[in-house]
Amino acid sequence: MPADTVCCRMHTVAVLLLLLFLFGGITLQQQAKTVILAADQSIVYDDVTVVVIEDHASNYTFEDEDAGECLMSLQNLTHGAFVQCRGKPWPAQECLTASTFWERQCYLNITESVRFYHLGKGGGGTIFFSLLDNGIVVRRDHPRPMHGIEQLLNGPVSTLLINIRDPVDRFVSAFNWRSLLICQRRNGEHRKKYPSEVDDKDRKWHQPHLHPEDFCYDESLYPKEAKIIQRLYNDDINKLAESLCEESSNFAQAVEHTKFISHAKLSLAEWLRPLMLDTNATSIKPHGLSKFMAITFEQQSHHDSSLLRHTREAVHQLYFDHGVNESIFESLMRHKPGVRKKRVSEMMTHSSNKTRKDRVLGAIGECCLARFLEDDYGLIESMIGGANTSNAKGFLDYAHPIIREACEWGSSTRRQLCRADLQSMLHRRTKFLDRSLGTCRDAVPLVDQM
Repeated sequence: MPADTVCCRMHTVAVLLLLLFLFGGITLQQQAKTVILAADQSIVYDDVTVVVIEDHASNYTFEDEDAGECLMSLQNLTHGAFVQCRGKPWPAQECLTASTFWERQCYLNITESVRFYHLGKGGGGTIFFSLLDNGIVVRRDHPRPMHGIEQLLNGPVSTLLINIRDPVDRFVSAFNWRSLLICQRRNGEHRKKYPSEVDDKDRKWHQPHLHPEDFCYDESLYPKEAKIIQRLYNDDINKLAESLCEESSNFAQAVEHTKFISHAKLSLAEWLRPLMLDTNATSIKPHGLSKFMAITFEQQSHHDSSLLRHTREAVHQLYFDHGVNESIFESLMRHKPGVRKKRVSEMMTHSSNKTRKDRVLGAIGECCLARFLEDDYGLIESMIGGANTSNAKGFLDYAHPIIREACEWGSSTRRQLCRADLQSMLHRRTKFLDRSLGTCRDAVPLVDQM
């Protein structure tokens, strides 16, 4: 065969392989997006706190003993769960192996029974995408609850998953994040305004919450929020916090202003308000909500944030709760390819660490903000259970008893760590909640002496 003919054919094969690779990659991205969007009830993707998700899975190989064994328990799932592969349910009668599960981009779809309340600026993005990375799809509500209390009281939702961060820390983070994302009027703005200065074809991937160092939201998109953050409070969280002091002449106005700041406008207590009402305290039916799972995000002085440990155990718990036994779970995790994590996280996540230097919250502002969020700390105390040992508003006897089970899942070590995280939040803030110390300006010097 002539050399030029061979060369031509080799070139054709190379082009075909390149096209297959490119379109295969596009197809994979589209399939993953379909899974995410089907599970997600977010209005906007403007708040995902990304932490590097550790991958403890062994190398993916067909030679492992159980790689080709049928995962029988995946054919007998409970609570409406089913295996979804490439956007379609996997036929129950067909054998599904651990290797096939990951090859076909399969997920354990538990969107019917599990609701994830994703509170902005509290590690919820890390949790959501870690679940996806480990083959689990849940229904996510973000940035506010999207469903009524009926689904919790009457079913089919049986598990409520929620991320818990110290309320003051979360409020401060939300304010600073929105301050960063909205284009600045003063001191010049080097970033491109979204959407006016971004090409139509690039808008999907060049949104400010994905690349805050290069893009910012035109204030015309959020005029009220921009005015409040930039002009009324000069991008200074401490000014807003001190205005929220009960004795401040601007208190009522400041309270109204918080209702326009994304993620800060809904406190933990407001997210869980339906479970704190007297009328709902005993209204959950037997087939309604039966498990309340809190994943805490607290940076304690003696160790790093426990968020990832809690999330890993949540993955195990959710598989187990829906009929997947221990051996099948271990087989799935053992054969999980490391590249799956990269594909999912690179598509939909961003880092909130790409921020400018934020304003510091002073002691008086901290006190005022803690008192403003007092119901949150009372609710956190009720999650721990037991006697009232703090100066918080008090153990919420009118909350549904399931609130007290927030930490009661997973291993005993994780349960202790969850309670320790919540206790740490209370310890840092409830010292300001003792009204007998007077106003915050009076209380702060006294607290410093304790």
